[in-house]
Amino acid sequence: MQDMDLSAAEPAPVPSTRIRQTPTPRRLAASLLLAVGLLTIGGVAIVNAASPDPSGAPTASGAPHSGSGAAPSGVPTGGNCPNM
Repeated sequence: MQDMDLSAAEPAPVPSTRIRQTPTPRRLAASLLLAVGLLTIGGVAIVNAASPDPSGAPTASGAPHSGSGAAPSGVPTGGNCPNM
């Protein structure tokens, strides 16, 4: 290995001192609008996911649920069903 002369190496660069600028009113308004929009969209998604209304859920037969309690045609009505 060769010995390296450290005195000939370049000095480390001085870190720049960046002055933090205060946010402009336009940037503050855009950030606030974005935050409110994201919270609104998230809230709507949570409400829709927790909605007990099954109207949007597909049924096994593809027909809308009548609510009569009768099983769709072709589905056995007796026995122990592990899903019910």
